[in-house]
Amino acid sequence: MTRMDRKTPGHDSKDATRPQRRTGRGGKLRLEPEVMQSHPVAGAWLESVRSSIGDANFEWGLKTARSGRVRVLEIGPGLVSANVSEEGGGGKRVIITVPMLTEMAWNRLEERMANEAVWTARLSEGECPDNLTQLFIDCGVTFAPSPEESLSCRMNGPADSGQRRAGAVAWLAAERFTIEPLSMLEVRGRSVAHIVERIRRHRALDLSGGANAHPDPPIPFDADLKESLNDSVDHFWRSRFEFNQSLTQSPAQHIPHALLRRLGPSTMEGKFPLSGLLATIYDHVSEQSRAMLDEGTG
Repeated sequence: MTRMDRKTPGHDSKDATRPQRRTGRGGKLRLEPEVMQSHPVAGAWLESVRSSIGDANFEWGLKTARSGRVRVLEIGPGLVSANVSEEGGGGKRVIITVPMLTEMAWNRLEERMANEAVWTARLSEGECPDNLTQLFIDCGVTFAPSPEESLSCRMNGPADSGQRRAGAVAWLAAERFTIEPLSMLEVRGRSVAHIVERIRRHRALDLSGGANAHPDPPIPFDADLKESLNDSVDHFWRSRFEFNQSLTQSPAQHIPHALLRRLGPSTMEGKFPLSGLLATIYDHVSEQSRAMLDEGTG
């Protein structure tokens, strides 16, 4: 690792939206090393740890994890930790800290996910889309920490012992990432539920540069009131403008077919896109409705 700390400080989070820590009992590895190393998420995680602690500590960690001397695995925002014991010694808590993605990076990812409804559907079901890793790369970051990122290890004890035990923690965590790849999202700083909620918010926003699906009425507002609050009590809620003045202003732009845009592309296959067919029907119904209203008022 890049550094070793003698004390294990608590991991406090000021952001209440960050995911909570998840703990497990730990135990012996059930998966073969080759299976984890070939997995796109677990393999990248293992390579990142190996490059930090060295091959010898990495191999020692594998033997220790196979022997069942890793207990109480914990995965949370920016950390992976567990209790690890050496032969003839007691268990010690080891914490591997992992850089979390910036808010700007998460915004880029969530905006990209908001373009397709499939992301919300798959993540809500706890499924890891096959192209999730590529999406992170396209946004300039990596899903699992890369070898270029700075990992660190904390443990009460000698630094060399901490690095060996960190290798054991890494292997047991790799098994979790193989079985539950979305656990890596928590390590990177976002829970699945938070990501899904953010995607839905992005999908509800204007995707065409500031228009709203249902804009507020353009009622003018006098921002240059010079009277104090005490002097304006009697007429505070009375507008200085006539109501009809608001009707002379140009209405705000709105998104055509806003609900269809929120739903995203249809997953049904066919010669003609379902969303395009529905948009055509909606336009035809709107035109006929306006014609009927004009005839009734003519």
